Amino acid sequence: MHASFTKIHGALRSGQIEGRLSETVLTLEGIARADRKNLLSTYESKTDITDKVLPDGRLHLRFSIGPDLTAHPGNNSYLSSHLNDALALGFKLMHCYRVAGLINPDVKAEWYAQTPIPTADIANKFGEVGRKIEAAGAGMAWVKSIGAANAQSAEHWSRGLANAPSTDDTRIASAVAEWADGDMVSAHVAYQNYYICTRDAAKAAGSNSVFSPSNRVWLERDYGVKFVSPVDLANLV
Repeated sequence: MHASFTKIHGALRSGQIEGRLSETVLTLEGIARADRKNLLSTYESKTDITDKVLPDGRLHLRFSIGPDLTAHPGNNSYLSSHLNDALALGFKLMHCYRVAGLINPDVKAEWYAQTPIPTADIANKFGEVGRKIEAAGAGMAWVKSIGAANAQSAEHWSRGLANAPSTDDTRIASAVAEWADGDMVSAHVAYQNYYICTRDAAKAAGSNSVFSPSNRVWLERDYGVKFVSPVDLANLV
C-alpha cells in the first residue's frame, strides 16, 4: 500500500484533504496494554461539593463532577513522535464526550477540530451512535461485559475488572481497543466527516467488532458512514 499512503500523504500535506483523529488514540489506546486493567478498574472521577448559606437562611449546595487529570500517564515517546507527524500534516482531534472520562494531560486544546456544529449536537450524536454500537455487542460492550461478569453485587462494572483473573488481561486490553474503535466511529458520525479510513476488517475480532461487515451495514444505512481502505481513499484523491 506504499503508493496509496504516499498519495494520501501528499493530499494531506497540500490541504486537498483534512485528517481527523479520535482522541481515544491518546486516551484509551494511549494506556499501555499491560496497564489498562489496573487503570480502568481504579479510576475515579473527581467530585467537588461546595456549600454556602444564602441571606435568607437557605443552604445552597453545588456539585460538580469531572475527570481526574492525574490518572492518565500521558503520551509515551512513540505516541508523541507519531502524533507530531500527524499534527504537522494538519490532522485535528475529535472529542469523545463522556462525563468525567479519562483525559490525557499532554493533549492541548488547540489540537482539536473546530466545527460549526454545536457542541451539544456533537455530544448527543456521539452518545446516540455509541449506545447503538454497544447494543450491537461492539465498542464499549466488550469491556463492560468482562467487568460486569466479575463484579460483586451492586458493584460498578469497572470495579469488576480488578477481580478478573490474570488470564483475562489480554482480553481486557483488546476490549479497551474495541471501545476506542467504537468511540472513534461515533465521533466521525457526530463530526459529520466524509470517510472513515481503516484497514481493520475485524478478521480477528469477529462479528462483534464495530468494523465487522454486519455492523458496517447498519452504520452505513442509518448514518451514511462511508468506510474506505487506504487504497480506496487514494483513488478518491
